[in-house]
Amino acid sequence: MNVKALEQDKPAELSEEVQALINNGLDFLEKAREELEASRPKFSIVSFWTAVEILLKVPLVHEHWTLVCSGKKIVKKKYLEGDFQSVTYDETCMRLGEVLEKPLTKETMTVFDKVRKHRNRVVHFYHNAFSDLALKDILAEQADAWFALNRLMRGDWASLLGPDLQRKLAQDETRMLRSSQFYAGAKFRHIEPVIMQFIKEGKTVTACTSCGQNAAVQDVVHGKKAHTLCMTHCHVCFRGDTYMEVHCPHCNSLERLEPFGGTSWNCSGCSKPLDRFELINELQGSPWDYKLAEVPADCWICGGCETVYGFGGSYICVACFTMHASLKSGRD
Repeated sequence: MNVKALEQDKPAELSEEVQALINNGLDFLEKAREELEASRPKFSIVSFWTAVEILLKVPLVHEHWTLVCSGKKIVKKKYLEGDFQSVTYDETCMRLGEVLEKPLTKETMTVFDKVRKHRNRVVHFYHNAFSDLALKDILAEQADAWFALNRLMRGDWASLLGPDLQRKLAQDETRMLRSSQFYAGAKFRHIEPVIMQFIKEGKTVTACTSCGQNAAVQDVVHGKKAHTLCMTHCHVCFRGDTYMEVHCPHCNSLERLEPFGGTSWNCSGCSKPLDRFELINELQGSPWDYKLAEVPADCWICGGCETVYGFGGSYICVACFTMHASLKSGRD
């Protein structure tokens, strides 16, 4: 066993000062999220920028506390009391690159700088851009910076922050992706080349039912003839949806069925009534054949009574759309 390799994989031990700095930065980040959801963008920008300035200093403090101090006379006691002159944003960026040799990318610095300027206008001057379309641009720029910060914390600094904090950051980001169209848009802009590649490969890409971005890539899981069981995976917010695509036997119009949807509806094409049980069930034959058949059977996943039918050479619950390899007959 390579002990040195194992030791290198272990997350770095954080001092109390570093952990306190991380907690403080994440508190401001959470406050920024709450203010954004409460439609208070001016306050959200201030809180968010405070979080950026704090969290960018985490690698510096982890290396040595003096790296976040400015001035000729640096005293540890005053640093611990908070009575010291801290480095500016520009100095922080410079030390990340020149001292730690972990420079921010030009793209990251550009998106951070946009938010920094908005923050300065809010704090020191009257910000006349908080209206209509201009506000959307500001929120989109903040989302780009937020996404860049998350990439730093979950990518470049992953080994420093450790697995527990990484899990929390992942949960927080998923919540942001599903609650903020601006943050979801920032993520989409980052992965758009990946989505375009799926389209070139002939994949069907639709709007996600959660975040709304055109990033839900469809896969056909099972089925033949007129009906297919499909799944989509959103590459922005990671939501997965299962549904069925069926064709109307009267006009061949394509219909989408959701799990636990209504048992009957009118075709969107010809308006004729359709029944999901009759439409999906592939068993054909006389009433006697049907009586002797194993289906319909019970679904042990959702508890549906006689909801499992033959489908695509296998079996499917027409309520929850779970595929079954074996049956539990509803007539037992």
